[in-house]
Amino acid sequence: MATTNNRLAELAFKRLTHDLSETESFELNRILQEPGKQKLFEEMMDPPRMEAEVKKLEEADRHMPASWQQIKAAYHFNNKSIGWKRYARVAAVVLPLAGIAAWYFFIKPAAQTTATVTPAPAKTQYASNEPKSEKAVWKRAAGLAVSLDDLKNGVAYSSGVPVTKNDSELVYSSARRSDIPLPDTVQTLRGGYYRLRLPDGSKVVLNSASTVFFAAAFGGNDRQVSINGEAWFEVAKDARPFYVHASGMKIQVYGTRFNVQAYPDEDVKTSLLEGSVKVTAGKQNLSLKPGEQAVLTRKKKLEKVTDSSAIKKAIAWKNGAFLFENDDLRTILDQLGRRYNLDVEYKGDLPNKTFDGTFYRKDPVEYILGVLQERTGIRFIKEGNKIIIKP
Repeated sequence: MATTNNRLAELAFKRLTHDLSETESFELNRILQEPGKQKLFEEMMDPPRMEAEVKKLEEADRHMPASWQQIKAAYHFNNKSIGWKRYARVAAVVLPLAGIAAWYFFIKPAAQTTATVTPAPAKTQYASNEPKSEKAVWKRAAGLAVSLDDLKNGVAYSSGVPVTKNDSELVYSSARRSDIPLPDTVQTLRGGYYRLRLPDGSKVVLNSASTVFFAAAFGGNDRQVSINGEAWFEVAKDARPFYVHASGMKIQVYGTRFNVQAYPDEDVKTSLLEGSVKVTAGKQNLSLKPGEQAVLTRKKKLEKVTDSSAIKKAIAWKNGAFLFENDDLRTILDQLGRRYNLDVEYKGDLPNKTFDGTFYRKDPVEYILGVLQERTGIRFIKEGNKIIIKP
């Protein structure tokens, strides 16, 4: 119990200081499902309570252990101008109900191992670090997010609509309602992917680090979905139009198969494999035929690409592959970071080099980095879940 409370405190502190990663957010949601943890978390996040606890410790100052004296020295509690973040940091340590020990700040974590990635033509010399395929979170309307990895197969409900969880797929009932409930959310973390069957029978596959928002039961005269990240759609035929909203791009669909890529700070792309779609961005619009791609650049210009290789690259992820053709290293490393849950740090400027090649989702990341290093001459240093690039 104490260990769980300590971990909850660590995550609360990171939440308060805006340092909570996607994986840690997933972990926090899982802990909050345990009995009593939601109430405890709310107490940790209450500023007046934090200040009161700090004052209590000030009053009992002479009885406190040396760790408290270190906290005082580090954060200057006697200074009236102490800020909210400092109270948050200390309260995460001293809140009695949390049972949080001062070691969180004063015992150094185990040293991370640092290693330079060496070229690796043979995949078998590495143990695969293939993550669980699901690695996803489901949030029903206004409810608490739940881990789909931990949710057992079977039927659950959202806004009164039956939803079946089958391994790595979530299937919504086709029941119709006249009203439109609040949107449900399915989110994949970095390194994960997930399949979804919408209320109208449309299929969605989410790539890593992606989120889809949709109504638990489609009502009214159309069907609306929003996406952040990347998703593959197979839209069920229906008299009502189907709309996908993605970072400034609106896609109108009538029964078709296509891919949408809308990661932050990247061009937004719609790649059509089958059927037809109309793409709108502000006052700009265009129609796509199979084998064409719409690109909304970061300068908000809508363009059409008719190169068939662009479509092949765009949908490779759905078939479990990375397909690189004349791609720069930053683009490649961004994809690998999402896929393998790695943070990428650049030391100096990357040389203007491009790379062609094909890898697969089950390839160990060490193998991929080894091939890149061998062909580009750039050093890749791995520290835990961080890759440091040294040109």
